[in-house]
Amino acid sequence: MSVGTIKNRRAELGLHGSRSKKQNLTNQEKTQLVLQTMEKDPTNGQGKATIHARIAWDLGVHLPRNFVSDTMHIYCPEGFEMRSPNTKKVYRIKKGPVGIHERWAGDGHDKLNSIGFPIWALIDDATGKWLGAWVVPNNRLGPVVAYLFLKKIEEYGGMPLQTSLDCGSETTVLFGIANALREFFSPDYPLDELQAVRYMRSIHNISVERSWGRMKIEWGNNAVNIYQTGIQEGKFDPESEDQVLLVRWLWPKMLQETLDDFCAFRNAAKMRKNHEKLGPSGCSRNDAFENYEAWGGQDLLQSVDVERIRELQSMLGGEDLIKFVPDEFAARAQAAYDMLGIQSLRMENVWAVFSALYPIVFPAMVL
Repeated sequence: MSVGTIKNRRAELGLHGSRSKKQNLTNQEKTQLVLQTMEKDPTNGQGKATIHARIAWDLGVHLPRNFVSDTMHIYCPEGFEMRSPNTKKVYRIKKGPVGIHERWAGDGHDKLNSIGFPIWALIDDATGKWLGAWVVPNNRLGPVVAYLFLKKIEEYGGMPLQTSLDCGSETTVLFGIANALREFFSPDYPLDELQAVRYMRSIHNISVERSWGRMKIEWGNNAVNIYQTGIQEGKFDPESEDQVLLVRWLWPKMLQETLDDFCAFRNAAKMRKNHEKLGPSGCSRNDAFENYEAWGGQDLLQSVDVERIRELQSMLGGEDLIKFVPDEFAARAQAAYDMLGIQSLRMENVWAVFSALYPIVFPAMVL
């Protein structure tokens, strides 16, 4: 099928690309798209580049960068002052990545501990791609961290040459498992020559630490703000055991869905071109990860027996390690949730969903 035929068929079906959509929008409609996206960021942590990319990602419309910037300056000038860099510089040595799965960087994020929902994540060091991020009841338990590590190994069917972690006590189980897997499945890389786990200070585990900063600005701060606002406005009573139980089911569900969306968004966003950087730049993390040969990289994933990995997960405790509520209550809450026919669970509607769920899950109670 030729390009001309495709264009004709698109015209007949009334299908238009994002740039055509933009041309058909009035300035008022464009402004509304910017403000609509900014409303999802009540803490004003997202800059003009992020808002611009979010509009394209969420709404499929590519607005001019200058228009987005001008609108943000008019309606929220204080946000630019809040985002002004004011932190001390940490000088670093340039790294020269060899390829994907050369190193996974793992770490826990505690900024949501104040509302009871800590995070743990793995990043591919060479490309900065989010491999996985999980909302868990406790990211300070060794079996939990090791289980998440094994989940990612199961997904890829292999393990990295090395995993970089901080020196927290929660990493000891992962340390033992990674060393055992290396010795058994990749004996060509002796542990005395190449460590399976490399411990380092958090500020030097830069691929994951830099990712935390962006996640906090674009996602974490807003989650904490909306949770605390719900308490302040009387939408949720933290002294009620029933309400706490429902929140412990609903909020992890919402947070995981929106965290997955954040990771997908960041992985698809184009990195700025940096001619001084060794490794990929000027492309998305997805492109750098999938097309590693384009920047001179290799695939260094070390094959494992996936059945053995599943056995280890079960020995550690399996999915029970990351459950927030008992199975019986989770099934009851999910059935009520399905009755409501909710199409999308997001931060903007989580308290409205909570209010609708409560009388169904606890029919004898009045919210």
